[in-house]
Amino acid sequence: MIKNMLKKENIRILEEPLPWKEAIQYAVQPLIDTGYVETRYVEEIIHNTLEMGPYYVIAKDLAFLHARSDQGVIAKQLAVTVAKNTIHFSDTKSAKLLIVLAAEDSESHMDTLSKLAKIFMDQTKIQDICALNNIEEIYDKFLEVDMEG
Repeated sequence: MIKNMLKKENIRILEEPLPWKEAIQYAVQPLIDTGYVETRYVEEIIHNTLEMGPYYVIAKDLAFLHARSDQGVIAKQLAVTVAKNTIHFSDTKSAKLLIVLAAEDSESHMDTLSKLAKIFMDQTKIQDICALNNIEEIYDKFLEVDMEG
């Protein structure tokens, strides 16, 4: 469930425009600060991007940032960044909603992933979240999705 993996202190609003590498650092930083991932998790996501492209841009305005569990994950957790300016990961891939997943294995986060899929597959939900301007509202919107059937 999302409420077990998302803490308010891991939600951020990014006001200024940033290049994609700095945006990844900004989005992952709360998980570094709270001890859920190692510093190298950012470097691993960037390395993976340089090798495979921005594989994590999975819908319009949505980046689901993640790397393998052996690439610096300490414990499972989510972080959310709402960027007020579009982050361009490539010429064709960009996002305003950055969701970071730290998964310690391939199974324990599956329930959370199924709940997040309700956001991933609904452009209106993505746009609604991107329009929010405070952390409490963003957190509440994710919990609302968590409570849906």
